[in-house]
Amino acid sequence: MNIFTIVRSAIRNVSLVALDEFVNPLVIYSHSNGTEPAGSYVVVNILSVDQQGQHTSSGLVEVSITEYEQTIKAAYEVTCQLSFVGSQSGEMAYSFYQRINNNPLVFEELARNKLGVMRKSQVRRAPQKRDTKWVEYHNLDVTFSYHVVTKQVVDIVEAVVIEDNNGVEFVVPDNFVINP
Repeated sequence: MNIFTIVRSAIRNVSLVALDEFVNPLVIYSHSNGTEPAGSYVVVNILSVDQQGQHTSSGLVEVSITEYEQTIKAAYEVTCQLSFVGSQSGEMAYSFYQRINNNPLVFEELARNKLGVMRKSQVRRAPQKRDTKWVEYHNLDVTFSYHVVTKQVVDIVEAVVIEDNNGVEFVVPDNFVINP
């Protein structure tokens, strides 16, 4: 499981729903070495993925007669910078800012992608000078919560067989019958 890839994709999914009022919003990943889009777009840049606290694990659950399974859960905080670029960057940034934790459709998409909004910064206007003109940029940092659930098959030790140097076997527990 690649947590980074899953979280990045989840944030993109949520961003597309939060920006659905715009016609075909373009949401891309930072540092992907592609050509710059011609119109307005959003860049998803994961700044950090930090585990919060310790994991929790369940007891063993019997999956079949010979297999047991254990569930391990870990909570993460994911800090993401969203950069809105182009002539519509201001409209997109403030629409996203409003809808990320005020819109029921966005809440559903967050839940579907196992994300929660912990914190968000103010929208920062940061135009950038290109060769001969200024391009509008607006940045917003959002900290998401994300839970990773891992299921692991666990082998159970039912008995221990010890053979000494003389070939005598000892079985612990004593009354355990070993089938050949």
